[in-house]
Amino acid sequence: MMKRKWLLPFCLTALALWAGIHIGQYKSKSVHADANSTVPRSYGVCRGSMGNDLLIFEDNYGTVRLVHPASGAVFGTVVRK
Repeated sequence: MMKRKWLLPFCLTALALWAGIHIGQYKSKSVHADANSTVPRSYGVCRGSMGNDLLIFEDNYGTVRLVHPASGAVFGTVVRK
């Protein structure tokens, strides 16, 4: 009778250990920033971000640009009138 009393807690502990090991093996997405990337000053002031990959810049003439900060590439431009 004593063996049955410990069987369920032992199985649950073993299952939790097994699940923890397998979950711990998955690595989260790493983000690497390039310290040497540049965004031209002519793009204006950074007004915000779009997701994790794009920054929103607005210049003095109302042009809004979506810029990838690591490469400096422009992914979209909107001209406000």
